[in-house]
Amino acid sequence: MRNNDLATKEKIINTVVDMLHEMDDPSKITIRQIAKRVGIGIGLINYHFQTREALINMAIVRIMEDVALKLNDIEKARFDNPELKLKDTLKELSDLAIQNSKFLNISAQYELLHGEIQTPLYYVPLLSKIYNNQKDESELRIIALQLHSIMQVVFLRSSAFQAYSGIDIYNKQQRDKFIDMCVDNLIK
Repeated sequence: MRNNDLATKEKIINTVVDMLHEMDDPSKITIRQIAKRVGIGIGLINYHFQTREALINMAIVRIMEDVALKLNDIEKARFDNPELKLKDTLKELSDLAIQNSKFLNISAQYELLHGEIQTPLYYVPLLSKIYNNQKDESELRIIALQLHSIMQVVFLRSSAFQAYSGIDIYNKQQRDKFIDMCVDNLIK
């Protein structure tokens, strides 16, 4: 891809990130609105992203990646305890999901149906430390995917999950206790 194409693609993504922060309902963002705001034709957006859903998801992923990078700096004292750091990371990501719940359904559904499985890879280094390098990369990736998938399902189906388990995922204390339970069950 040429530098001009990369710059245009970045400008489009950054514009959508701004629009996501400004609008209450991301489903109302249209390709026409994006094109007008960027000052380009609709065809160029379709060329770079193929679908509106792919573009919006890419912008949401960008927002989440920025937060994930900040989460890597969770207090250094926890780094010596990878189990606590993993729990803290999942809690921070869950808090972020609650704060940005308007993105949640779009992003989780897109990732489950069309996206690459990348987010769980953030957990693999911590899991490697937790298991003291006694599990191979494939096993660690499966455990990371299990953690990530259950969180996606719980957030996507929060009402059904509450009816099933009695846990209100929108209640921070209950959510944190649930995360502790999930990590403990997977690593013990």
